[in-house]
Amino acid sequence: MKIAGIVILYYPDENVIENISSYLNSLDTIYIVDNSETPSKLIVDKLKSFSNVIYLHDAENKGIAIRLNQISNLAINDGFEWLLTMDQDSSFKSGTLNKYFNCIDAFKEQENVSMFGINHVIKEDESTICNPVKVHHLITSGSILNLRLVNLIGGFDEKLFIDEVDFEYCLRSVARGFDIIQFLNIFLNHNLGQTSQHRSFKTTKLTSRNLHSHIRMYYMTRNFLYVQSKYSKIFPEEINIRKRILLNRIKNNILYNKERFKVIKNTIKGFGDFRKNRMGKLK
Repeated sequence: MKIAGIVILYYPDENVIENISSYLNSLDTIYIVDNSETPSKLIVDKLKSFSNVIYLHDAENKGIAIRLNQISNLAINDGFEWLLTMDQDSSFKSGTLNKYFNCIDAFKEQENVSMFGINHVIKEDESTICNPVKVHHLITSGSILNLRLVNLIGGFDEKLFIDEVDFEYCLRSVARGFDIIQFLNIFLNHNLGQTSQHRSFKTTKLTSRNLHSHIRMYYMTRNFLYVQSKYSKIFPEEINIRKRILLNRIKNNILYNKERFKVIKNTIKGFGDFRKNRMGKLK
C-alpha cells in the first residue's frame, strides 16, 4: 500500500506530538494542515523536525472539507493511493496500524471500497482476525480514503465547512455504488468530545453530558438539515438516527450549557441559514 496521512490542526495542545508520533513511522508522508490563524511555534518546530512531515499553513481556518480535498489532490499528484485521515486528538496503540493495513491488503474487493474505517467503542476485542462489515457511515478520524475513487465520487462537500462532512461523503459513496467498510477488530484512541457531569432534571442523578460551543451547534443544525434534504429518501433510517442524535444534543445544550441562550440563537440561525441556502463558513 502506498499510503499517506493527513492531520488537520486547530490550536492543538502539546499532546498532538505524541498522538502523531503513534503512527508517524507507519506512513510514507504525513500532510499536516494547520487551520490555526496563529500556530504555536513550539509545536510547529517539532512537527517540522520529522523527516516525513509536510507542514502547510496559510493563516486561515478553512474548515475540514476544503482541507481534505486539498490534501487528497496533493497526495494523488504525489503518487499515493490511500490517505489516512486523523484528528489531532487521536492515536493508535503500537502495532495497531500495521494490523489495519494487513486487513485492507487481505480485503478482496478493495477497489470498490470508498473508505475503510475503525472501531471506536470503549470495550475492545484485540482479535488478530480481520472482521470487516459494510456500514453507511464512518468517522473521519482513523479512516483510510481510497484516493483512486475520490474524483469519481466528487470529493468532500465544501458547503459544509465542518460537521457532517464525513457522513455526507459516506452516503454519497454508497449511493453511487461503492462500499464503506469498518473493521470491528481495529481500535482507535479517540476523544469523542468534552464531557462534563450534570444533574439530570428528570432523575436528579449526575450524568455525563457532551456539550458543544454555540458555533458548533449552528453547524450541526444547518449541516444536518442540508444532508437530510439530500438523502432522506435514499437513507431514511440513517437520517432518522442522526436526527435523534441532533435533537438530543440540542436538548442537552439548552438544559446544561452555560451559554444556552447563544445555543438557542445559533441553532435557530442554523435552521434559517439552511432555508436561505447560506452554506460554507459562518460569516
